[in-house]
Amino acid sequence: MDTFTIMVVALGIAVGINIIAKKLHIPVVIGYILTGVTILYTFSLHEAAKSNTLTHIAEFGIVFLMFMIGLEFSADKIKQLRREVLIFGVLQVVVSLILCFIICLYLFNINTKTSLIVASALALSSTAIVLKSFNETKEIHTQYGKSVLGILIFQDIAVIPILLMITIISDSSKDISELLFQTFVSACVVLFILFVPGKKLISIFLRFAANTKLDEVFVASVLFIVMSTSLLVSFFGFSYSLGAFIAGMIIAETKYKYRVESDLVHFRDLLLGFFFITVGMQVNLQFLFANILNIAILLISVMTIKTVIIYLLLRFFKDVENSLKSAISLSQVGEFSFAIFALSSTHNIIDQNIQQLLILVVIFSMILTPFILKNLNFITSFFIKTDEENEKLNRYIAGIRNHVVICGYGTFGSEIVKYLKGHDIKYIAVDYNLKNVEIGIQRGENVFYGDVSKKSILEKLYIEDSVAVVIAVDNTDKIRIICENISRLYPNVNIIVKIKSEEEALLIDDLNIHKIINEKKEIAKMLAHAALSCEYMRLK
Repeated sequence: MDTFTIMVVALGIAVGINIIAKKLHIPVVIGYILTGVTILYTFSLHEAAKSNTLTHIAEFGIVFLMFMIGLEFSADKIKQLRREVLIFGVLQVVVSLILCFIICLYLFNINTKTSLIVASALALSSTAIVLKSFNETKEIHTQYGKSVLGILIFQDIAVIPILLMITIISDSSKDISELLFQTFVSACVVLFILFVPGKKLISIFLRFAANTKLDEVFVASVLFIVMSTSLLVSFFGFSYSLGAFIAGMIIAETKYKYRVESDLVHFRDLLLGFFFITVGMQVNLQFLFANILNIAILLISVMTIKTVIIYLLLRFFKDVENSLKSAISLSQVGEFSFAIFALSSTHNIIDQNIQQLLILVVIFSMILTPFILKNLNFITSFFIKTDEENEKLNRYIAGIRNHVVICGYGTFGSEIVKYLKGHDIKYIAVDYNLKNVEIGIQRGENVFYGDVSKKSILEKLYIEDSVAVVIAVDNTDKIRIICENISRLYPNVNIIVKIKSEEEALLIDDLNIHKIINEKKEIAKMLAHAALSCEYMRLK
């Protein structure tokens, strides 16, 4: 079969697998990896999978991922999450790395260099999967969500020195002190070139590109900046990823940041997808079936050890629930471990069998992660009891009748509470964001902490005796779950839902809902009414 035919069929396989993966709520990362495995064995591309050219092309997926991270990297973001990044993040990476290094070195008798690389890779978690999930479910705004975000930011920053470390230890012909000095001097030269004349030149170059008002010219200019910066940095002995990260940081300080971000996001995703396809092409099914027990034991051990480490570290600063949720959320091994293994393999530092074993462990940990995050509350409930919160809820609302139940106490929910309170209408508000609950309590309002998608919480709100239930939640999937549970338990209750679009309305159209309010339509009516009032006043 010719190359073009293979490319067309491979593209079709990639699209098909990812459509199925999306329906099963599996991240596209896993879909790409499965695509790689399928292509490898469908077309017998075992020799092509070992090609250095393919590896170098695939590396640009990580290059553009690091560029986008650099683009989002700012001092303000670090300042807002300084405790999460500089304390939680540092502790997690350092302690995880040291403990994993000791286990590899003394328990498994792996040599020092390999142990250091393996420990560095296992200390990292998946930014791509965790943040995507948390952004979709709005958990990123919770206390444990912020802890997770801070730790992931530091992990992304830590990738740079880890990749530098691999470059340094791979050169055995020089003394370590000489290598460190040479690296330090090279780093100073690179930073000077890029941040002094380079920063100004990049800004001027982008201005000329933007003035052409041609999107393709602007995108090509950004690609040139990223790739040329990566090439310059590699000339001094550093990884392409470091150059891309610095290029992102430089562009982040220009007025073109948001345009660059929007223009390159799909380009980055495609290259990153290609990278994960090549990762899938490295999977040896014969090795997998021969070592399935070892892989399973190592997978459970790695995820358990990471969970325990993160939980114990956060427990000094956070309560049990938030510490446990943060730890479980970060228990997997991240996508940057593939870049670490790939670079180590290029320098012949890591044994192929160890690399294959670890790649399979990483892949399976990433496959499990979406299901773990989706059932985070359920998993957490096995380890901690929430009876105290339920008892508190019972004491405050026992016997309440003819009240309004508000599910969610965010910006929208708090305004509803304010209105009802002003009209002396009885209400009870429940929110799963502890920060929102604390704000409500400070205001002296009847706001309680709980997950309204759970039957156990709904049963304690006296919904059957309520006037109405207002769903003030932004997550469409969450809205549907809440409405389904309420309709099933209390079919005669009046459910009022706020949605943002007609697409959201269609997703809950089959449910027994008393009133669906489209916020965009209602705001549009109000604006139009205000405009007509102005016209009426002018004519008058």
